Amino acid sequence: MNKKLSLLIASYLFLSTQPLQAKQFNYENWTFNAGANAKVLYGYNSFSHKFDSVNDKDQTYTSLNLNFSAAYNFNQDYQVGVYYLPDSSGTEYLKNYEPREWDQQVYGAVQTPYGQFQVGMNYNVAYLMYVGAPSVGALSVNDSGITDFLSNPNWNRIGGKAAFYPTLDSTRLDTDNIAPKFSYISPVYNGTQFGFSYMPSAYNREGLLNGYAPYYNNEAYVVAVSNEHQFGNINVSSYAGYGLYVDDHQDMSLGVSLNYANWTLGGSYRQTDADSDNPINQQINNELTPAYYDGFRDGRVWNIGLSYNYENFTTGVSYFESMARKTDNRDQVIQWANQYQVDDYWTLYATIGYVRFEGLTGTAADSNEGCSFVTGVGFNI
Repeated sequence: MNKKLSLLIASYLFLSTQPLQAKQFNYENWTFNAGANAKVLYGYNSFSHKFDSVNDKDQTYTSLNLNFSAAYNFNQDYQVGVYYLPDSSGTEYLKNYEPREWDQQVYGAVQTPYGQFQVGMNYNVAYLMYVGAPSVGALSVNDSGITDFLSNPNWNRIGGKAAFYPTLDSTRLDTDNIAPKFSYISPVYNGTQFGFSYMPSAYNREGLLNGYAPYYNNEAYVVAVSNEHQFGNINVSSYAGYGLYVDDHQDMSLGVSLNYANWTLGGSYRQTDADSDNPINQQINNELTPAYYDGFRDGRVWNIGLSYNYENFTTGVSYFESMARKTDNRDQVIQWANQYQVDDYWTLYATIGYVRFEGLTGTAADSNEGCSFVTGVGFNI
């Protein structure tokens, strides 16, 4: 594989969280990009009366993602750049969440013939190399945005540094979210690429770790490998990731995706195993560290999905399930998602989803079940 293609793939991996559209400006050896993506969604919900305390019949959601970057090209092989990607929700989370504030990725990257080096607030290499169920529409398969319309008591930001995650919310390795880290991704060799991330502290307020846990500020290491090959008319993508969160837990994820003509079939699996010196918390210490607030450290989660694309229209169905090993906490999300790309700027969305979230007791106090129809529009500039 030539150097130019290797550079393009590596750049995509690290910039995959940027909006779809960005305006590019060139000046001598400098390249500047600026872009924005906004969404406005409306959801109508159907649920049993026993869940009235955690749901509303209708819900609106807005978001804004910005993208700014500057890169200096020494030549075709060497490039250095800085990237700033702030994002925010214009609405509050549901009743079990605190209001969302501005979040941001800020990092620098150096591209060389020997790979890409990156440092700053960004996602780990396993998160970026992830392969799994195809994600269609305004909501995602992992950490589904449907929870902005039907509340999930298992995924809860208590306030400040505290987080309550008895179950995993994603098959991606997202424990650390955008905690500051150093990462390296190798060049592509015969369709295969390797990566490594190191974090002096795995805690980030958007991650899964509770800031009051005894191990929250420990270091972490993540490695990943991805592969892409063509077998006849079928393109096969796969990946594997492993994370060691010191004195906390081990994290492993696998995924595969098959693409044939306009069809894509994919799925992924993730499991975590808590460190024996720091077992899952099973008692109520205080309101910031309730029982099983860290149950995600010993959990299992998987997803599967199928999508079809025809010109500017894409439709897909997906299934997501997450389970705790120590308790009966469980999450199930089924979605039929659709999107239509009107032009380079406008996208229309429509999703029908069913959720079933089971808490520690399985009662209406810590569970939820219902359906939601979500529609809206996205705008890229």
